[in-house]
Amino acid sequence: MVEPTGNEIENETIIEEREELMVSPFANGKPCLRAAHFLKPTLSSIHEPIPDLFPLSPSSLHYIFCPEQWPLKVSFTGWSNPKKAWVFWIDILRPVYQPIWEKAGIFEAIMSSTYSTKRYYNLVIGLAEKWNPGTNTFIFPWGETTISLEDVLILGGYSVVGFPVTFSGDSQELREAQDKLVTEHKNIRGDTWRKIFLTEWMDYFIGSGRDIEHEAFLSWWLTRFVFQDSVGFICKRVFPIACLLARGQVVALGPAVLASIYRDLTLLKETIADSTKYRSTEFDDCVSKVTLCSPMKLVQLWAWERFPALQPNPNVIQEFDPRSARWNSVKFVKVENVRMVLDSAGDTFGWRPYAKIVNNRQCLEFYEKEEWVSIDRNLIKELVSFALCLRPSELVGLGPGCIQQYLPHRVAMQFGIDQDVPSHVARSNKSPEIAWNNYLRPINGGKLYIPSRFFRSDVTVRYLEWWKMVSMLVQQDVIKGIVRRKRSSRKRPRQIPWVKAKKGENEASIPPGFLPKLITVKPEPFIDELEPEAFEVSKQKGNVITRPVGHDNCFLVKAQGHSSSMADTGGSVKMEFSMTPAQTAIDIKDQSEETARVRREAIESEFECSMYSKDNISKNGESSSTFEVNMIASTLEVRVARLERIVSDLMQHRSLEEIQAKKTAKENLAIVNLYI
Repeated sequence: MVEPTGNEIENETIIEEREELMVSPFANGKPCLRAAHFLKPTLSSIHEPIPDLFPLSPSSLHYIFCPEQWPLKVSFTGWSNPKKAWVFWIDILRPVYQPIWEKAGIFEAIMSSTYSTKRYYNLVIGLAEKWNPGTNTFIFPWGETTISLEDVLILGGYSVVGFPVTFSGDSQELREAQDKLVTEHKNIRGDTWRKIFLTEWMDYFIGSGRDIEHEAFLSWWLTRFVFQDSVGFICKRVFPIACLLARGQVVALGPAVLASIYRDLTLLKETIADSTKYRSTEFDDCVSKVTLCSPMKLVQLWAWERFPALQPNPNVIQEFDPRSARWNSVKFVKVENVRMVLDSAGDTFGWRPYAKIVNNRQCLEFYEKEEWVSIDRNLIKELVSFALCLRPSELVGLGPGCIQQYLPHRVAMQFGIDQDVPSHVARSNKSPEIAWNNYLRPINGGKLYIPSRFFRSDVTVRYLEWWKMVSMLVQQDVIKGIVRRKRSSRKRPRQIPWVKAKKGENEASIPPGFLPKLITVKPEPFIDELEPEAFEVSKQKGNVITRPVGHDNCFLVKAQGHSSSMADTGGSVKMEFSMTPAQTAIDIKDQSEETARVRREAIESEFECSMYSKDNISKNGESSSTFEVNMIASTLEVRVARLERIVSDLMQHRSLEEIQAKKTAKENLAIVNLYI
């Protein structure tokens, strides 16, 4: 491992400004030359070669996205919801110790522990499928994202500055407080060598008035909600942290929590890949198991903040409520094909949810306007925290070997910064001390750029071309994982619902105020293998069910030119759809001409297909024509889902107009009868 030299660190800057050709990653606009801002390190010279694509872990996707039926068992021991006794204990100590909690930067984190988050298992598994351990980021077909220090700071309330979690204190007062906790631990345990249950610890200290009740309270909170490594037992490793926090000292819990989340996402991704080995008949009774100790609920909250199609109806929060109060006890939107929703998010993804005003609650003050801020000793804590969120570093967690790399320059758009091709960052993880020094190295560079909350970042033309290669590699990886496997004897559902919501629950595919309608779309067969009815929507009220042909791939096309001669000549695949936009739209003559035109254009845009060349496809070792068919099918699956949503919106809009017309006719008839 090559570590950065002292001169490199001393001259390091976080953000650089230069003129580049910029383009929107989700719109077909023309590139424009403008002054742009980038998170370093990036490739700044046009003469530098584009780096190799980041290493992707071998794809091992289950054929159908039904995690409940997979040979997989996940225990979320770190996903803790509050008990009444815990809320009562907070109410006892808050009047006395709230100023200390605010000084230590843990008040919002403690109050967040009073909120309950219903776990959406399929969503967590769907995100874990997209996790890339090599970069600690999620890799989607449309872009690269991750849960960052900013998310942990705002959603969890954990500070990103302060003492490291490995710091045990060097004062006599701290050592005495730690010794008292250890002594009380022995008193509860008695003469036996056993672990102390969290319930025992709480019963012993709650309302006791002991001089270390506050330290015992914080030890319980750290064990239960922050650093749980054993189910139901108090953890003595958190005693030094609890003693520091009890005295108003700030501890950097944020990087430690994020390191544990990265570690557990990697464990979950590896376990999902391992579970795909048990698909054949001989392994039908085998199950892959994993235990996750980190607060994985933050991953779900991260997704709810950023994916509108998965977002429940949030709560109304007050000015001083933690951000996580928005999602307290909400009912999640049940989307049965989460994989498809994530793959088709694209331009709807919320890159900067915290820059928006929610319930008249102001966003961070420094987000209001674009400016360059001087970096000196007078830099406020909020700006120091923001600077740490922008800089690549090493994250030190609690426990042996828990050091993870943090690479925000790969997801610059999450911070309102323009995106360029990211460069490699050397590791500094030989020891926790070296890693922590890397994290808290001095912030240099003279000035720090703060983007306005209204700014919409773009990508360089070079990055867009680079990402096309990345996306192609991802699709090839997925295809290999799906088509090259033995068939399992496990039962597979005949119908793969797109969205299935019970009456009274949130329905992701139907706008508020509209009723579900029956839609039947009948495409022509694809190579004589399709069933006559490829999709149908259930008539049952409150349910929307689509049935793709075959298993998890939706084919709505006829392919032409799939001959060996075309592959030999490096030709491309020509696609011809069996349905025209006019047929798909069904009937829009009752709508206004302008509305009909917009609807037609939206539907027509869904039929635009990319051309796949032999050079981009032939690397995976399969025959060209077979692989082209599978590649096209994988891409069209996402497009068909979008088409279904457009058709559904169209039918609902028409239904509403018919109801309104009937209502108006009845009112007019009543008026006529009145005068007669």
